[in-house]
Amino acid sequence: MDVEVTAPQEYSGDLMGDLNSRRGRVQGMDTRGNQQVIKAQVPMAEMLNYQSTLNSITAARGSYHMQFSHYDPVPGQLSQKIVNQAKAEGRIRGEEEE
Repeated sequence: MDVEVTAPQEYSGDLMGDLNSRRGRVQGMDTRGNQQVIKAQVPMAEMLNYQSTLNSITAARGSYHMQFSHYDPVPGQLSQKIVNQAKAEGRIRGEEEE
């Protein structure tokens, strides 16, 4: 997802750290008045609970917008975790069951 986060400048370091922890790639920063705008690309799966985190970091003084950017391969260690979880939930059959 292309993500644009707008918040007071004093929160930009914490916000960039949070986006990085979500496997995000910060693309740049701009200033609009007294607000800092951070542009990043972040996987959709990592953005599902972002509003509550943003409110917590910025004392509800931040906002964000996101839109679809592109598909990207899932990292190997994460894809195996997803497959194992789906097998455990019975959504896919294991090789031994075929």
